[in-house]
Amino acid sequence: TFDKESFDLSVAERLNIEIPDSVLRSVNKRQAEFTAGRYMAQLCIETLSNMHCSIPIGSHREPLWPECLTGAISHTDNQAIALVAKQPSYQFVGLDIETNIEKEVAQQICRDVYDADECAIVSKQGLSLEVATTVIFSAKESLFKALFSYVGRFFGFECARVIELNETNNSIVLMLDKGLSRYCSGKQIFKCRYFIHASKVITIILE
Repeated sequence: TFDKESFDLSVAERLNIEIPDSVLRSVNKRQAEFTAGRYMAQLCIETLSNMHCSIPIGSHREPLWPECLTGAISHTDNQAIALVAKQPSYQFVGLDIETNIEKEVAQQICRDVYDADECAIVSKQGLSLEVATTVIFSAKESLFKALFSYVGRFFGFECARVIELNETNNSIVLMLDKGLSRYCSGKQIFKCRYFIHASKVITIILE
């Protein structure tokens, strides 16, 4: 956890986090989120490979990972998380954390996040609208992060569909649009794990 309100750049300096100019020009909240996320990622890298390195920011604000490593960073409210894995053992790493979407907001955005067929699949599991919308939103965000280095551009929620949701083992199966799967050696099916804790949802793709 981190405190956005009391954050100042001396924290990044003490943690040995390099802040790029684009973030230095941003608001205090963004600087705090960037520092917390990069710190979590550096801890992962140090644990995994026993090395300390900076994680630059790409032209689309994506993290640029060291050679032979891949990962993802996410934050919401005052929490930041990261996941890093070695390549080629893992090629697709996605991670997202979200605060549960309120019911009124879920009603407004659900049709932008998933279609009627996906809604029917989720409804069978008995999840409330707000939890279902948060879980699917987060799962598709994790997929976006897992695929961005391959696709190289932004894509919408409609490019991946939920084809299975299993509440027993907290898993979602997503099918990627064929037009995008060509960037991933034809891979279309991705399994995502989700975890619900208090008011937060975390989703992970690790393949």
